[in-house]
Amino acid sequence: MILRGLLVAVSLFGLVGAVAVDRPERFAIMLPVAILTVVIGAGSVAAEAFPLRRVPLAASVATLGCGFALFSRGEVHLPVAATLVALQILAIAGALPRGRVIRRSRAPRPMA
Repeated sequence: MILRGLLVAVSLFGLVGAVAVDRPERFAIMLPVAILTVVIGAGSVAAEAFPLRRVPLAASVATLGCGFALFSRGEVHLPVAATLVALQILAIAGALPRGRVIRRSRAPRPMA
């Protein structure tokens, strides 16, 4: 979950940078975001593969692809940064345990 938290922080930083800064200067912000996304995303792929968790692994592989897309100088930074944030939310939701109901234990009844 530490890698996923780092990816959330980097993704949010990239999204804010893509929204706040115009195109010529945007690459100065997006280059470190792209490098960090690729490096942390590769670690996240390895962490999700063993033990196999399908949804977080698919999100991690897509995160790695988005990280490589951020290296471009085109107008793709804003949609890719928004996709990164959505992928991290998907991966966190996919990693949560499902189907477990927390039941309160009953206090023992006093003997009569």
